[in-house]
Amino acid sequence: MEKNKGLYKEIFREAKYRKLLLANFIDRLGDSVDAIALTWIVYQITHSAAWSAIVFAFNTLPNVIVQPFAGAIVEKLDKRKVVVATYFIRATILSGFIALYRFGMAKPITLALFTLLITTVESFNLPASSAFAAEIIKKEHMTSGMSINTIFSRAASLIGTGIAGVIIAVLGVSFAMFIDVSSYIISAVLIILIPYEQTLAAEKKQGQNTLKENAKDFANTLKEGVVYVLGTPVVRNFCVLCVVLNFMLVPLNALQAPIAGDIFGMESELLSFAGVLSSIGGILGAVLLPYISQKLSPLKTTISGMAVLVVGIALIPIGRFAYGNTVLSYAIIGTSFFLMLVAVSLIGGTLQIQFMKSVEKEYMARASAVFNSSATAAMPVGSLLVGALVAYTGTFWMLVFCTVFVATVLVTVVVTRPVLEVADDDTKSDKTAIIKEMSA
Repeated sequence: MEKNKGLYKEIFREAKYRKLLLANFIDRLGDSVDAIALTWIVYQITHSAAWSAIVFAFNTLPNVIVQPFAGAIVEKLDKRKVVVATYFIRATILSGFIALYRFGMAKPITLALFTLLITTVESFNLPASSAFAAEIIKKEHMTSGMSINTIFSRAASLIGTGIAGVIIAVLGVSFAMFIDVSSYIISAVLIILIPYEQTLAAEKKQGQNTLKENAKDFANTLKEGVVYVLGTPVVRNFCVLCVVLNFMLVPLNALQAPIAGDIFGMESELLSFAGVLSSIGGILGAVLLPYISQKLSPLKTTISGMAVLVVGIALIPIGRFAYGNTVLSYAIIGTSFFLMLVAVSLIGGTLQIQFMKSVEKEYMARASAVFNSSATAAMPVGSLLVGALVAYTGTFWMLVFCTVFVATVLVTVVVTRPVLEVADDDTKSDKTAIIKEMSA
């Protein structure tokens, strides 16, 4: 177990980790700038809410549908090569779109297709990155390493979101998107510089097989990954809790404008203030997580985070009583979003760290693909349900229902006490049981 003294110092001594951390920071910074630029381009090209929804769907579907299959493919390949290749491919695709946009040839359908293509490539990058990080970060440094990565990612998002508007206003939307292209290239170079060795016997053998044998091997690899997730209680619990967590947060993401107007009677400036406080809360939660994990088990940390989340969400419908009161509205929503992101950092960080610790390396790409896919699927499904319900209940009662739902999940976790960690010697027995199950 990591000691409080020098908790972060040890991981920073690892040259491989420093390069990985910097690569992730630059990648996230570029994506944050590009997210604002893409929103602006969608508005400029389409002037349509329907097309905005289509682009959003194209931006999420590959991570839900393609990623499980991508994980099975990635598992047989050199993880670093996949990460680097996907960075360069995304840079090339985005450069092509920038060229079309500059020459006035970008149409709504073009935007949607380019978004679909980039996200499809990202579906290969995500499981490869998770597997690569699991091999780079030592197990004893996993908690501090993943927490620092979360801190840097949130800081990059905060910086990127903050400077994106200025960059677009002064240098144009094309330049903002070119920053994302540059971030892909720089991140790829940093990953290349990380010393890395992997046995590729499986890959060489696969190359010698016939097409039919390769197809059968792929099917078995995919099946093994799914069975591994479903058949390993601790990994299955991670997936379920992440799906539930994303589902719980959907109303808060989908109803931000109604929250500002209907609940507090305020303008969009209230949401900007809430966004700043949420970023600070997210960073604080990530900073505190390694220290809290010294005192509490993963289950107790998750329960504590959910309790804080209930309080944060409950404050929003209570804000109805502050309608029109500027000072009180800012105080309530600032406290609410701050607490919620502290909670999300504690819960999400704990699940991610335990996932990286618990999953065997040979299953990491496939398991993380299923993990990410199932968690992402909660967002579009939840958005449809929220859209249908809020039309009948209104914003206030939708938020009350959300508070009750989160409280119910908290009670369920306290009562059922799901397993969220495994002993070092448990993994092999889990794997043996899975192999027997598949053989049967």
